[in-house]
Amino acid sequence: MRIRNIWFAVAAFVAIVLFSVVSSDAASQKESFAAKVNGAGIKKTTLDAAVNNFIENQKMFGTTVKEEEKDKLKKDILNELVSAELLYQASQKEGIGDLSKDVDSQLENIKKGFGSDQEFQKVLKERGIEAKDLKEDIKKGVSINAYLEKNVFSKLSPVTEDEKKQEYETNKDKLNVPDETKASHILIKVDEKATPEEKRSAKEKIEALRTRAMSGEDFAKLAKENSEDGSASNGGDLSYFRKGQMVKPFEDAAFGLEKDQISPVVETQFGYHVIKVTDKKAAHTLTYDEVSKDIEKFLINNRKRDEVNKTVEALKKKAKIEIL
Repeated sequence: MRIRNIWFAVAAFVAIVLFSVVSSDAASQKESFAAKVNGAGIKKTTLDAAVNNFIENQKMFGTTVKEEEKDKLKKDILNELVSAELLYQASQKEGIGDLSKDVDSQLENIKKGFGSDQEFQKVLKERGIEAKDLKEDIKKGVSINAYLEKNVFSKLSPVTEDEKKQEYETNKDKLNVPDETKASHILIKVDEKATPEEKRSAKEKIEALRTRAMSGEDFAKLAKENSEDGSASNGGDLSYFRKGQMVKPFEDAAFGLEKDQISPVVETQFGYHVIKVTDKKAAHTLTYDEVSKDIEKFLINNRKRDEVNKTVEALKKKAKIEIL
């Protein structure tokens, strides 16, 4: 079981904020802490929320975190929270400036990803996250990224064409892409504890939506207006995926369809789906031109990751860190 390293944690802090990563002044709180970083406490409740959130996110991709993996996962996530706190403290000493517009922009982007404000508020409630804490976490992420851009990333050398080609040749045998399907879906959620009547109501709703789609109504519009998945804002578009990336009932249905076909109603642990396949790609080996930009991003991210790790290690040497 691997979780994102610290570079990906800070580069996409909007994902980490859904862990409810909030540190607080240990002297002003009576809660128990998992760690203290230069006196700032990382709550045990925050760590638990982070672990639970990671486990729930894995379920969305059909992966179950095994019981024997949870202790290591908890240690890894705590290490990331400590690293993020160190970087945030460094950004505050630096005096980054007013980042309120960036914070508001990121918060709006997060909300859009849930399709509606109602769904957004529901997820926050389910995960025990206060809106004010979420905004504080976004502020931390924006501050960290601004600090890294100014003090770390601006000093990196560009990736050369020779480096990209060498990376391509070295990993050419790994660039065999299996069959891929691009699909959109409409989801009507069904809670695990739903009553038979609630399940029946959800099934009737999705069946009615399928009938409308089959009669020629615009699928993307139907998804945008009715789907209860975060992809609703994009018309239900899930982009391309391979076998093993979706839960099995969904995957089996999607790969069994031809382009532009619409599935029968599919039931998964999330509820009821109607799927429309919008494109298919046969297995092939990616050419250099196809992956050149991705290779460049990969090499740049590797450099950034290494430099962030060095920065964190340097901060750790000067910091007082207590794992409680």
